[in-house]
Amino acid sequence: MITLYQFRHSAFCLKTRMALHAKKLQYRVEEVTPGIGQFEIFKLSGQKQVPVIVDSNDQVINDSSTICVYLDKKNENNPLFPEDPILFAQCKLIEDWADTTMATTCRKALIKSAIENPQLRTALLPDEIPSSVKSIVDKLPFKNLSKISNVVLSSKDNLELQKLLEALSKSLINKKYLVGDSLSIADISIAAQLSLLKFPKSAGPILSGEGSQEYINNPYLENLFIWRNNLEEYLFSANSQ
Repeated sequence: MITLYQFRHSAFCLKTRMALHAKKLQYRVEEVTPGIGQFEIFKLSGQKQVPVIVDSNDQVINDSSTICVYLDKKNENNPLFPEDPILFAQCKLIEDWADTTMATTCRKALIKSAIENPQLRTALLPDEIPSSVKSIVDKLPFKNLSKISNVVLSSKDNLELQKLLEALSKSLINKKYLVGDSLSIADISIAAQLSLLKFPKSAGPILSGEGSQEYINNPYLENLFIWRNNLEEYLFSANSQ
């Protein structure tokens, strides 16, 4: 069985979990503790970042994009990458944008939200941290940092991302998938990064629906978040395994 080493709220780890479900592969999860746990990951894979998977043959693969390609080549069912060269190129371009430009801006939006929302800040802490410590974090005087929260996410980056996401949302009004007529890496990559803007049900009851209020309250993005929720519900349902 495949073992996935992850940070629970990492968008790239979510991308990997979604790919595993799309390929209908059984796997087990090992939660990595930030800091100490990353030394173990380094010994395993030669780097400290997650996700990392270890397959049934003890082969170690890191990086969500590399993992997805590996899973797709090893398992022919439910291909994540279209055979048509034009559709393939479109998928790769969307995946690259989601993993770089979109990921960076979404991460900044989450940091900004965490600065402004103490409950969100506390909920994002690892489960291993004692509740007494979490309560201290919750009471830290982050209000003094609210003035720099807009520096974390520039107005330009914020507006550019919202415009692009609004376009994606509009394009999905009468469509189920971003590219072609079947699930692909393009859908998974975009849906995973959206988790940083509005946490899905898979994030657990405390975080579900939380995130960047600026994006959550944007009516033009409502369809996009509904699409993401439907996609996750399908992938993580019992029938998808």
